[in-house]
Amino acid sequence: MNIERGDTLEKVLRKMLLAFLIVAFIASMLSVSVVKAEEELDSYDNVSAEQVVKDIDNTVNLGTGEGEMRYDQNYTIYRLTVFPKSVFIGQSVTAVAETDNPRVTHITFVWVKPFSGIKKIETVTVYSENGWKKANSTYTPDKLGSWWVFALFIKSTNTGSCRCKCGWLYAMRWTCFKVTKITQQIPDYPMVGTAGAMTTMLVGLGLFLNKKRQKPI
Repeated sequence: MNIERGDTLEKVLRKMLLAFLIVAFIASMLSVSVVKAEEELDSYDNVSAEQVVKDIDNTVNLGTGEGEMRYDQNYTIYRLTVFPKSVFIGQSVTAVAETDNPRVTHITFVWVKPFSGIKKIETVTVYSENGWKKANSTYTPDKLGSWWVFALFIKSTNTGSCRCKCGWLYAMRWTCFKVTKITQQIPDYPMVGTAGAMTTMLVGLGLFLNKKRQKPI
């Protein structure tokens, strides 16, 4: 009886250990960094590149489809739109960022595919339109699924090639879009299809009967 109880306890412990390992593995997969490119982003006077990547990573991990993060509490408006919101592979997507903050000189666009990392970083000089500072970026996604695009609203003071301490980051906005697979369209010709099938059956039946008649007795 003691041996049986010992065996049962050992089996239970093994199952618990296995379950714990499975849960730990799933948790590690869910919390894995989806963005690894701080060396490709600039650091700012008020925010480091590492912090920006961490904020992007947390946003994508949480699956937050749209939002904003302020690094400078100015009471200004920041917007980011993307169109189209759903595309096929090979189709281009355009992001438009705008703000009424007169201090913003550049907008950095960061295109992100979860678990594939940052796919494109583009810093664009803003242009003025009806009192708004605007900038655009276009990208052609190459993978299926959800994508994120981030817009960093900055005041650039970097006039050289130095990649550190190049200005002030005011805010970051983001939105997402989806890339779907092209569904192959099969032409729908019900009448032609039915007629073709009936013709094939009749021809086959005729050949069979003809061979049967020609068969010697």
